[in-house]
Amino acid sequence: MNADLDYGLLNTQQDPRFGDRKYGRLGTIAKNGCGLIALYNVERAARPETRFDPFYDARKPIKTTLFGLLGTRPSSIRKNLARKGFIVTDIDRKHPEGNASHDAVIVLYWYWFGAHYVAGFADGNGAYTMYNYFSTPYAQPLENFLRTVRGHKNRVVHIWGVDFPPKDVQTDRISSDSVQIGA
Repeated sequence: MNADLDYGLLNTQQDPRFGDRKYGRLGTIAKNGCGLIALYNVERAARPETRFDPFYDARKPIKTTLFGLLGTRPSSIRKNLARKGFIVTDIDRKHPEGNASHDAVIVLYWYWFGAHYVAGFADGNGAYTMYNYFSTPYAQPLENFLRTVRGHKNRVVHIWGVDFPPKDVQTDRISSDSVQIGA
């Protein structure tokens, strides 16, 4: 692994550069790593100096379900982001309107094959560009993205709004004031 290699924001977990790496005891990034990719993308968007290989090497605090076979444990999303100074807010999955003020969102939904996480980043005009969602990323309002997900007979399980920490915050500790619970 090359710690200096810059993959940028990732739009697929099946990337041949890292897809076959272990995630949990029994999973791989390609099959079960969408939550890991979402967390990496959020950190990479906030801190462009973040590189995937060191992020992957430091993944131990990210808890998986069923030894990685079911991917990232949902409770791990908030804890890992808060530990790094991000402000995390729950967004009402049935009424997400008016939540375009977050720097990023992470959406967890069920589809015919299991669950999937995607991360999206605000464009400053009320839309998010979603990554690792089976298509080329493009900006759209969160409500439109959720309508697309639901239109494919999927069920939105949870939405986290994420606000980036100030540029000088590089903490790895969870503080009670870095976690906000909303709607």
